Parts: sequence; structure tokens; C-alpha cells
Amino acid sequence: MDVIILADRKGQELLPLTDNTCIPLLPLAGKSVLEHTLEALVQAGLRQAHIVLSPHAEAVKDFFCTGERWGMALTFSTSRGEETPQQVLASLSIAPEPPFLLLRGDVVRSSMVGDFVAQAQVLAAPCVQARCGGDNGFMLFCRELRPNVLANADWTLAEEAIPSVDVVGGVAKLDSLAGFHQANLDAAAGRIPLLLPGLQTALGMTQGRNSQAYPQNIKQGIALIGAYCSLHPSVELSGEVVIGDHVIIDRRASIADSVILPHSYVGELVEVRNAIVRGNELIRVDSGAILKITDTFLLADLTTNPLHQGLGDAYNRSAGVVLLVLSLPLWLLAAVLLAGQKNATPLACRLRGNKIKLDDFGLPQRAEFVAWELPLGFPVLRYLPRLWAVISGDLRLVGALPVSLETSAQRTENWEQFADQAPAGLFGPTQLLIPADAPEEEKLLSDSFYWANFSIRQDFRYLALALRGLLSAKAWRG
Repeated sequence: MDVIILADRKGQELLPLTDNTCIPLLPLAGKSVLEHTLEALVQAGLRQAHIVLSPHAEAVKDFFCTGERWGMALTFSTSRGEETPQQVLASLSIAPEPPFLLLRGDVVRSSMVGDFVAQAQVLAAPCVQARCGGDNGFMLFCRELRPNVLANADWTLAEEAIPSVDVVGGVAKLDSLAGFHQANLDAAAGRIPLLLPGLQTALGMTQGRNSQAYPQNIKQGIALIGAYCSLHPSVELSGEVVIGDHVIIDRRASIADSVILPHSYVGELVEVRNAIVRGNELIRVDSGAILKITDTFLLADLTTNPLHQGLGDAYNRSAGVVLLVLSLPLWLLAAVLLAGQKNATPLACRLRGNKIKLDDFGLPQRAEFVAWELPLGFPVLRYLPRLWAVISGDLRLVGALPVSLETSAQRTENWEQFADQAPAGLFGPTQLLIPADAPEEEKLLSDSFYWANFSIRQDFRYLALALRGLLSAKAWRG
């Protein structure tokens, strides 16, 4: 039987999710939207299909190729987008041989294809429509090409009254952000029965391969967790939660009735409720508000911002301990020099670090810490106490120049806020290469350039530069 899959919606109703992709490739419950349709066809014993695409057609073709991975043989064609089904069929180079199956691939339906085809074949009608709980199933079994009834496969038009078959399952049109959000939750909860990836590792928790999650993460409800995810043991999941692939959720974060799309980072103490998270975007499905979070310690896109996977917190703390042990001779020298001074009191200043705390309104923000300096003229000795800030997690070994909360609050331009996203570090290009008395704008530009070109290799290079600097005259110039 010929199968025609219409997947040519432009997807403007799902912006910003479709700003750089199309509905068939949107991740839904661990797989792309179109994958769920292909799997339903395979379950029904249908192994060949022709897919009609419009926006991002090449990306869809690259992802699905010939369909061999799904046990199918796929061919493709393109349309102008959201053409009527009769226009699409008329433009095909080879018309489908009746009887054929026409269905949409930019909606999500449970595995009802086989049941529908079996019942539709019994009816003698020229065209039979699938209905699910009284709703359009966006599936037609056609023995004849009748334009007036093909409109039932067009998601934008009113339906014609034609013979129909009621099948058990669920359908989601994905015609709004709220609809996309609900479809994910319905799939995770089984209200739209789909073939979900992963294994059940705890009551209510299903997780994909190579993911790190814990039974105590589930407080109540259901969670579907993708592959290659990392959830801290203190993370709390409640209600119905869907987490995509390659997601990191940090300490004491709370996720409830939400969808976290792939390659997203959710920071320490961040609370997400009834929302969609895509990278650093928080989409509230109740109000439609779209918030872009600039502080990557709260939300971040891991495809463009590797902050939380770079030289990680555990590595930095451990390396700080090693440096502290190696620096014991310097501490001894500092103590001797301080003993020769009268009223030698360490200096304290408050800087914004990398830890997260809740402000007076209960919102997470980067916390201040007390940075100590020794009243000595040698830079190496003066900043020795900041090793404790690395061990405590307030600073990283390599990062931007730490500043006060007041200084950070004064940065209002986009390029300033971009530099402000970088982790604060003990060493970095600004600390190592820019004079201490240089203009603040020059330091900010240095931090911005560092963050725009961030890489782990670059951080190791700055570490090597810092170690060489310990032996330089500049480091010991009083």
C-alpha cells in the first residue's frame, strides 16, 4: 500500500521552537515528531512511504536518509508549505496507487495505524477518515482521489463529513506552544501511547542510555529522561516531566510539569514550573511569555556555551587543593614578611563568585564571597588567599576577572552582559595579560573575547601561562 506523509507545515504557531528547525524534527518524548509516525507505520507493517516537506527539507532528509534505520524505504518531495492535500497530490511526479494511506507527519498520534487500516478496508466507502475520541486523527484511507474529502488531512481547514473509523489512542495537533508542552506530558504519562526510549529505572522514572539520575529525584509523578543526561542527586522532579537528551540539571533545582529540551543546562536552585526550557529560553505555557536568561549559571544552551561541562566544579576544587599544597613554601614566605610589618592586616573585598543563592525574592543569583588579600607588594603573595575561594567553589581556576555585584549591575549593554556570563576565575587573560591599572572597558573587552572563544584547551593554556608567570619578574615586582 502506498503511504503519503504530509509534513510541510511552516510551524509559525510554534515559534520560537521552529526558528531554526521544523515541526517534523522537534523533539517530543525522546524522539523527533516524525519518528513517532514512522514507528507507527512499521508497527502496522507498512514499510514504504513518501514524505512531503517544506521548511528545512534538507535537514529532514539528512536526518532520515533512506529510512533504513527505521526499517523503511523513504522518498521525499517538497512543496511551498501548507498546500492543500489535493495540491500536494497533484504535484507528485508519481501519483499514489489506490488504495493508499494519506496521513500527517507533523502531528503526534498513538500507534493506531494498523487498527485504522484494518477497519477502513472493511468499509466500501471511497474515503475513510480516522477519528480518535471524536477528534480528527489526520489519517485517510483513500480508494479514490476526491478533492472535497482530502481536506480532512489539512490541519488548517474544516473537516468534511465522510465515513470514519474510531480508533483507540490519542492525537496531538501541536498547533501551539501549550499544545506541544501538553503532548510531551501526555506521551510521558501514557495518555498518548507511544514507543518511548529508555528503561524504567525507578517507579515513575524512565531514562535513556548513559544518563545519570537517581530514584530520589522523583518526588511524585512521572519523569521521562533522555540519553546522556546528568541530574544531581538533590534535583527534585514532580508532576509530569520530560527531559531531552544531553541535559544537565544542577544542585537543588526543582522541575515540575515541564519540558526541558535537549542540550539545556538548568542551574543550581533554579525552579521551573509549567514551562518549556530550550537552552537559555524559558517559555511559560500558561502566559506565552518567552524569557531569555542571560546568566548562564541559571539557564544555558550547551550547544553554544560549554561552561558547565568545561573544567568542572569537582576538577577545580581538587586542583585548588593541589595548588594549595604546592604553595605551602609561599605561605611560609608570606608569614615571614608579614611578621616584619606592623599592623599587617589582610584586606577584604566582596566579589561576585560562581555559587548560586536565593535573593530576597526567592530567585537564584550568583552569590558574593569575601576575597582576601595580603598586604604585601608581591602579586604572587598578595593573592595567595584566593586559593581558598577556588577550593570553596567561589572561583574557578581559569575564568573572567571577578567583580563586585555593584559593578556587574552597572553592565547593561549586550556585549557587557555577554562578558558577564563567564565564570569568575583565579587566572585568566585579564588577570595575566592586562595591567591592573588598565581601563575597565579594556578589561571587560578581554573577558568578552575570552568567553566568545572559550575552550578547555584554551583554559589549560592559561593555566600553563600562570605557572610560567610565577617565575617571572612581574610576579615578584613589589
